[in-house]
Amino acid sequence: MKVVIAGATGFIGHYLIEELLENTDFNIVALSRSPMKSHSDRIQCVQANLYSLLDCEKALVGCDVAIYLVHSMLPSSRLVQGNFSDFDFILADNFAKASKKNGVKKIIYVSGIIPPKERLSPHLASRLEVEETLKQDNFPLLSLRCGLVVGKKGSSFQIVERLIERLPILGLPQWTRNKLQIIYVKDLVHAIRNGIVDSITGSFDLGADEVIDYRYILKKVASVKKLNNRFINIPLMSPGLSKLWVRLVTGISGRLIFPLIDSLVHNMTVDQVRRVPDCLISEFTPVDKALEKSLMEDQYPSLPIERLKESENKESLVQSVQRLTCPEGWSSKDVSIAYMRWLPQFFYPIIKINRSEDLVKFCILGVSRPLLVLKFSQDRTFEGRDLFYITEGLLVKEKKSARLEFRKGPQQGFIIAALHNFRPKLPWVFYKLTQAPVHSFVMGRFGYWLKRQEKSGAPE
Repeated sequence: MKVVIAGATGFIGHYLIEELLENTDFNIVALSRSPMKSHSDRIQCVQANLYSLLDCEKALVGCDVAIYLVHSMLPSSRLVQGNFSDFDFILADNFAKASKKNGVKKIIYVSGIIPPKERLSPHLASRLEVEETLKQDNFPLLSLRCGLVVGKKGSSFQIVERLIERLPILGLPQWTRNKLQIIYVKDLVHAIRNGIVDSITGSFDLGADEVIDYRYILKKVASVKKLNNRFINIPLMSPGLSKLWVRLVTGISGRLIFPLIDSLVHNMTVDQVRRVPDCLISEFTPVDKALEKSLMEDQYPSLPIERLKESENKESLVQSVQRLTCPEGWSSKDVSIAYMRWLPQFFYPIIKINRSEDLVKFCILGVSRPLLVLKFSQDRTFEGRDLFYITEGLLVKEKKSARLEFRKGPQQGFIIAALHNFRPKLPWVFYKLTQAPVHSFVMGRFGYWLKRQEKSGAPE
């Protein structure tokens, strides 16, 4: 059995690799965007940028089961423009397409509990969209939906620890009364291990039997750490205010904290109809024991993996992603052609686009050398995706893997316009003040233009 783990060096990935090494004879392919090497003959370390479909396809060759532990809430480039949910969609779409191409038997995905009949927070809506994207075309998917996963160095649990350690007096907003069922990380990886060998697919909720609230967790952590925190109930929901003081106190990136706090307005309890079957896990670690274990210093696994020095300078890379309305009946090719026609009209007479065979040249009035030259990739373009490599131009510094793509979602109604691995020629500060906001503005105006198009039939 060959198992690939996307997100192998993350919180759950550490525990999962430890579980598989100790309790199975599986061979493991550990994916990471940074170069690594392993000291175990059962672990193959593969550097893969999951924003690249080609990298995904190469990484999953010969794999039987794929474990997906990825999220995009932390930046992958020096400058990131776009919503985390759109980045999550690209990552999941690449992984699904690569899994299908390589004959992977099943994907196992760790998701979040989805409250029924509620308007979901952006974070949970993204988790659900990722789930739908991974099982596109009825691909076999086992989705393990969890509330709060607790364990040493878990990002959510670290937030709780830092709040308790740094605030002797804690105000408890109304959202801290919301109900949830936590799960100890070792219970989760036990379920994943069983899911690898069992043929079961579907979406299931996981959580310890006890239903608690966030106040209970805060008070229990304070008790275990023997801290005399004072807790004051506040009769306000105030997730917006909570974002500010949690970020200030913990020092953790707002890109990670804000989506998580937005989700706290929901009750995260197990739906008994979707409760995980016994073939995956029959007993859960009780809440108090799980929290106590999570606070022990020696609980975090040490993996036989060493991070290597980066060979490529990624300090000046740019990634920009926009989700645009896709008019009914339009393909990704229709949208890309429309963009090439719309842009010179929007900037008339300053910008002109010359297209010949597979080359697209963006030219500016009075300058002989093009601003950008895009080469259409016939080999990497398929239904639902049009890809252009940026090969030269006044505005780009290095052309190795810079690319622009238009990608249609498996659900109708939207298309992703994404700029990947772009390294600008302009000085960084000047680029951030000029070219970057202009690009974002232009894609926004193009999206507005798409909304106004007729919804019947493809463009002529």
